Amino acid sequence: MLLEQLHTYAAVVELKNFTKAGEALNLAQPTVSLHIKQLEEEFGTELIIRTKKQFRITPAGRLLYDRAKQLIALAEETKEDMIRQSGELTGTLMIAASNTIGEYVLPRLLAPLLLAHPKLELDIAIANTEEVESMVHEFRCDVGCVEGTVRQDSLIAVPFMEDELIIIAGAGHPLAVRQTVTAEDLQNARWITREEGSGTREHSDHLLRSIGHVAPKRLIIRSNGGVLQAVKAGLGIAAISVHAARDGLGAGYLVRLDAGLPPQKRTFSLLHAPLMAERAAVGAFLETVTEGE
Repeated sequence: MLLEQLHTYAAVVELKNFTKAGEALNLAQPTVSLHIKQLEEEFGTELIIRTKKQFRITPAGRLLYDRAKQLIALAEETKEDMIRQSGELTGTLMIAASNTIGEYVLPRLLAPLLLAHPKLELDIAIANTEEVESMVHEFRCDVGCVEGTVRQDSLIAVPFMEDELIIIAGAGHPLAVRQTVTAEDLQNARWITREEGSGTREHSDHLLRSIGHVAPKRLIIRSNGGVLQAVKAGLGIAAISVHAARDGLGAGYLVRLDAGLPPQKRTFSLLHAPLMAERAAVGAFLETVTEGE
């Protein structure tokens, strides 16, 4: 069993396609098929069931995928430990971040890391909180940044920043000119919200329940930028991170609504598997982010 075969197998499982896996790894499709065949022969069991109508991972295949990701991570850690002897971090740190953190918080926190380790490359994926947690759990990234509830007990969550969810409207919205708005105003308004699985959606739903209305008229958009543009256009109101709303509030096209509600606080957290704590790049990232605030 070679590490290259495990890399190939993990790519096939994640992409659910031999051809796409080959393209991602710069391998010919026959080579991808050969690697999978060699693994199945070595372990004496079928790993992937592939027909014209389905692509399914067998129980043995799922076990091998989990172990393969761990072995690949261990190999990267070993490589980093060897490189660390020279005092420099190289290679690629894969970060998955929820939308709010990835778009509005993380970029300004990364400058000290890159300044200290100029040879380190960063690969950042932005998704909702639920998806980020899955990526960390399945070793599809090295570390995650989330804003919602962490459901995997096997992962380590490290709080690093407090956030506040605020209610906003476009400057031309009828509620924007009021000094205060009532619970009834909020209940009757159309809400622009994120999708299920988003940390912001989780907290905005909690806010809506606190005013006694759990099924408002909704316009669902899968990005913070889309939510902000919809609010700016007067399509409804939204509960969103103060970090995401900062520019619009400063420019005057967004207005913060005063509903007389308690501050809607939440915590941003760094998320990683225990195995990843020993990676030098992960450690440097955790140190940079937690010390940056």
